[in-house]
Amino acid sequence: MQSLPRQSIFSIPYVVAELATAGQHLAELAVTTQEPQLVAHSDVHVLSRMLHEPAYGEGMKSFHYICPDGMPIVWLMRRKGAAAHRLYGPDMMETVWDCGRALGVKHYLLGGSEEAVRLLREKFAPRFPGVEIVGHYCPPMGQWPEGESEAICRRIAESGANCVWVALGCPKQEQWLFSNLQQLPPAVYFGVGAAFNFHAGLVSQAPLWVRSHGLEWLYRLCCEPRRLFKRYLVHNSRFLWYCLTRKI
Repeated sequence: MQSLPRQSIFSIPYVVAELATAGQHLAELAVTTQEPQLVAHSDVHVLSRMLHEPAYGEGMKSFHYICPDGMPIVWLMRRKGAAAHRLYGPDMMETVWDCGRALGVKHYLLGGSEEAVRLLREKFAPRFPGVEIVGHYCPPMGQWPEGESEAICRRIAESGANCVWVALGCPKQEQWLFSNLQQLPPAVYFGVGAAFNFHAGLVSQAPLWVRSHGLEWLYRLCCEPRRLFKRYLVHNSRFLWYCLTRKI
């Protein structure tokens, strides 16, 4: 299967594709791959971590697809001549579920809360008739007990899932994926952060016009100021610094 084209930003290879094209490609990959395939959705926060934290940046090189999840990254890609589109995690989830119906893609949900998973199942069932969710698991909060990662991999393998949606939050979900790559069963693994909560209706999603103008971070900051203030202050500032100092 031919891979999706890329455009490098700060030496990070971002996928260049429309959402429908990328979703169809990844759904087809899910039913044909014989090894784990990792998909990251990188906004400014993830990009900043990749550049600033050597261990995290090195681990992210294990990902087979890094999708531009934030408009500032899309704008940089377009500035370099790429026909880039935002590949937003929650949108990718909907697209792959839709494309995967005809292919018989089986889905596994890892992360979130029991309430979020229950509501997501209820809302997705009528929208994507025939889609099969073969399992879910909500790991404990905080430090995991010894053997937890091995047990999760066994659960996924026993489920027969083709697509695994990992909603553990950034950077935990990416770190878990690249740290356990060698023991993950064959499937396509998507790090999708708060997508479960968005689709379940537990967390308000920014309006489309806000997202398309690169202001989703401000909307989310207004909704969750105490949790997100430090993240956006630090990582947005670092992103601007990298753009200025590296003359992009």
